[in-house]
Amino acid sequence: MKIHTIVSQECMSVGDAMRELDAKQLIDTDFILVTGDVVSNMKLDRVLEEHRARRQADKSAIMTMVLKKASPLHRSRAVGDGSLFVLDQASKECLHYQPVKAFKSTRQDRRLTMNMEVFDKHPEVQIRNDLIDCQVDICSVEVPALFTENFDYQDIRADFVHGILTSDLLGKTIHFHEVSDIYAARVRSTQMYDAISKDIISRWTFPMVPDSNLQAGDCYEFRRGLVYKEKSVVLSRTSVVEDKVVIGANTQIAEMSVLSNCVIGKNCVIGKNVKIDSAYIWDNVTIKDNCIVKQCIIADNAVLEEGVTVSKGCLISFNVTIGANTTVPAYSRLTTLAEDADEDSDAELVSEPAVVGATGRGRSFKEAEGSDDSDEEIDPKNKLVNRLAYDMTALHLEDKAQEDSASEFESETSDLEEEEVNPAEELDREIAQTLERAFKDGHTVDIAALELNTLRMASNSNFHEMRKRIVPSVLKNIDVTAKAGSGKTVKEILVRWGPLIGRMIHDEADQIDGLFILQRACATLHNDFTSAKAIFAPALRYFYDEDILEEDAILEWYHDEKSNQGTEIEQKLRGSAAPMIAFLEQSDDEDSDEEDEDEDDE
Repeated sequence: MKIHTIVSQECMSVGDAMRELDAKQLIDTDFILVTGDVVSNMKLDRVLEEHRARRQADKSAIMTMVLKKASPLHRSRAVGDGSLFVLDQASKECLHYQPVKAFKSTRQDRRLTMNMEVFDKHPEVQIRNDLIDCQVDICSVEVPALFTENFDYQDIRADFVHGILTSDLLGKTIHFHEVSDIYAARVRSTQMYDAISKDIISRWTFPMVPDSNLQAGDCYEFRRGLVYKEKSVVLSRTSVVEDKVVIGANTQIAEMSVLSNCVIGKNCVIGKNVKIDSAYIWDNVTIKDNCIVKQCIIADNAVLEEGVTVSKGCLISFNVTIGANTTVPAYSRLTTLAEDADEDSDAELVSEPAVVGATGRGRSFKEAEGSDDSDEEIDPKNKLVNRLAYDMTALHLEDKAQEDSASEFESETSDLEEEEVNPAEELDREIAQTLERAFKDGHTVDIAALELNTLRMASNSNFHEMRKRIVPSVLKNIDVTAKAGSGKTVKEILVRWGPLIGRMIHDEADQIDGLFILQRACATLHNDFTSAKAIFAPALRYFYDEDILEEDAILEWYHDEKSNQGTEIEQKLRGSAAPMIAFLEQSDDEDSDEEDEDEDDE
């Protein structure tokens, strides 16, 4: 392999780099596009074969993206950033792409907006939020030229992919290759730096593990408990090295020190009685006696004097010195770069004793105006959750504090009003509006179910949340005093919209849950038992006859103590089901007797 490095001082984005490549005409065939922060043990032979075969059959297929399936809470998924893909599994074509942030600025950002003409060509699609975008793409030679034609394309996904998929003029298609048995993730934040480092230590990235010694000069040995140690490490006999620890060459660990879940670089000096947990200590760091270091990153040549405590989430940059007996607050970012260093290379560092101690050297780092990190368009909460060691419960408390302070004055902007909308209330409103349109315009059950399932996925809700909103919305259209032919009798409403409720019920647990919701809804919609029973009894019979509710589920609901609790009307509704329960139990006994007779005959 030959490596050619192309340097351009003017490139500020992927789009600029692609336009630079097109201008230099350096690429004349299909190529692999990989971002520099990808960590993966993927073999590309299969995806390359698929891409080449697809290109031979269809020249409009200009890109194949590699996507990896992963559960929503998988450690290698970035907390604040995600991707929503609309895919055709039959043709392996990506039909729509939308970036997903954990926190959205406006209500529009929380919606999936897609051209419905997609369904004319693709009758069956998948909307997926369980995929990690590996940022590994097989591209045709046309891709750089398309960046040149569209000078506003900057990001490979949000601009290029989204632009190609929404363009009616370009006529290009983008496909995908889904993998599940490989490792691929991006180190795009300190949170991901921590997650991927832990995965490497745990050997999920094999053969890319420390003891592979891929870098020149490395000589790590793999030991029990996921411990990796180079040969020239000096460990005191009373020091303790627990599980998942990496220790670089020439590092010295003194008496009574305890290391766990951490990485120690080369040429470090760790003093006596030091506790290091879930931290990343780079090369040539000195940590003196009685220090506590937890969930942080300490860069090269930093010094911690005696008795220093570094709290979680801290980033301590190169050459910083923390004075003796100083406690560094959580999530601090310390640097030795002078505050005006960008404007004056000779600017002197003015240390902050309140942060680094009286004998320390360094200051708190703050983003310069106009930097990417200080971008006002990015919701600050998305940056918070991507920080090393960030605690999601802390985010909840901060949000609550913000809501309390915001309640002291009236917001004048619609965006802030939208931000304060309760997700449950918003889902209530969306479902009510959807059902109101369905009832008013006479939609089919299929269309109504499709809209409701779209709402469910968009709001990340489960079927229980949908049932407890849909069942009362359907039942409230019943008029117990209405005459046949009015369209509002119990029978007419159930026949028309009962199947919609059935679409939200799948297994036996769903059926039992649906019965509790039905019982509660009938009791809540009517203040008198007679009206509530006039809906509950026929509904129970209808759902049983239509096989939406099975016999075992009804019996389990009836014999559950919770069905005889709640309001007085709820308890009476359970009692009104007694004749049906007797019928079901009698039928069950008769079936058992018939089975016994058949066995005797044999």
